[in-house]
Amino acid sequence: MIKRIYIISATICVGLGLAGTFIPLLPTTPFLLLAIFLFMRSSKSGVKMILRNKTLAPYVVSYFSKEGIPFNILLRTIALLWLTIGSCILWATDNIYVRLLLGAIATGVTIHLVCKRKKS
Repeated sequence: MIKRIYIISATICVGLGLAGTFIPLLPTTPFLLLAIFLFMRSSKSGVKMILRNKTLAPYVVSYFSKEGIPFNILLRTIALLWLTIGSCILWATDNIYVRLLLGAIATGVTIHLVCKRKKS
């Protein structure tokens, strides 16, 4: 039963990740990483399907590889991150604590991504 729940959840994550390749504000990589995590616990063929897919694989292969994230993708990702979270900070909330939390999350994700930067 648990295995089926993992497979269903992973399939939903793959669908959301695929949608994220077309919808700018929907994150692709986190959904695909979560799908891989769930597939690793339920279906090895699901992991292979993601890693062999020409549309989805580049999002996770560069994340897992020792090469890191290419600089142009890194810049686009960080720009989109700050654009979306920045707009939420400015217009979605008036609560200072929520604004500070969103800023801290964006800063943490930026640091994480810069650490995954391609070494060249």
